[in-house]
Amino acid sequence: MSNLPTIQYEFIRSMSFVLLISGTIGNILNCLIFSRSSLRNKSCSVYFLANSIANIAALYFSCLTRILIIFGIYAIPGQGYIYCKIRTFFTYMPLSASSWFIVAACVDRYASSSTSVRIRSFSQFKVSQRTVGGIFIALCLIWIQMFFCFNGNSDGSICSPISQFCNTFNNYSLLVFYSLLPPLCMFFFGWMTIRNIRHRPMNRTVNVKDRQLTLMLIVQVFLFQILSLPISIQRIYAHMAMGESKSLQRMQIEYFILAVVNYTAFTNTITSFYMFTLTGSLFRKELKSLLFFSNRRQATIEPIRTAQQKLPMNILVSQQQQQTL
Repeated sequence: MSNLPTIQYEFIRSMSFVLLISGTIGNILNCLIFSRSSLRNKSCSVYFLANSIANIAALYFSCLTRILIIFGIYAIPGQGYIYCKIRTFFTYMPLSASSWFIVAACVDRYASSSTSVRIRSFSQFKVSQRTVGGIFIALCLIWIQMFFCFNGNSDGSICSPISQFCNTFNNYSLLVFYSLLPPLCMFFFGWMTIRNIRHRPMNRTVNVKDRQLTLMLIVQVFLFQILSLPISIQRIYAHMAMGESKSLQRMQIEYFILAVVNYTAFTNTITSFYMFTLTGSLFRKELKSLLFFSNRRQATIEPIRTAQQKLPMNILVSQQQQQTL
């Protein structure tokens, strides 16, 4: 176990590079695809777009800052305290926001699949824009405690809670607002959506794009449930083991497990593009159009009209009258 800290260091360095590169490519392509004219007017696309933007912010304020520290690039001397607060806030808040945008997309798909006209009215473009703004403001208020509960050294290389109360409060906030409550909401509204689809009247037509977006969302929810489960278990264990006397070997193992579950949770920020590509034919079609510029308007070919067809109607009528005479 003496080399476990070295293994942990190499794991963090390699995973930071992998997540940052793959997440940047995937989320930028997501933003470009869901901003296209064929999808941007869909209410569910607004949540997917907001989710991708939140993922980019979480990746860069978490993985990029770790990479900079690995290469010996630190904050400006004396500004590490502010750097620590900004870094933690823009890591946890976007990470939590990405999960709640998926929840909002589940609610949107449930409303879209409902037989009630009143419930379907919530699946609108305007409603999705207001919902994204409301989620952003609410989570900013929840995670604003980062500016008071976290502090770091002068160069920003170390960043940690200032007290045990802040550490416990932060763990509970992450457990409730990221790894526990959002998956429960996703499961409930996802199940309700599938139930609505199975009991849909046979005479009701379904838009192909809506069906594809629903399928893509169900796959993303399923993957989110799997990847967020380990961090939930770890946070519950950390709370139960609080106050116990631990050996150095046990502490090293727990720190390594903490790093693994944290990066497992961060994998949620990069998977959407690759899952959408594998499961959504509509998404693949839009991706091909984006990459190969195949959405250019084709020239409209009008039928060739004869000279008699090009004459005005009054001249044609006069010609017919002369023929009858």
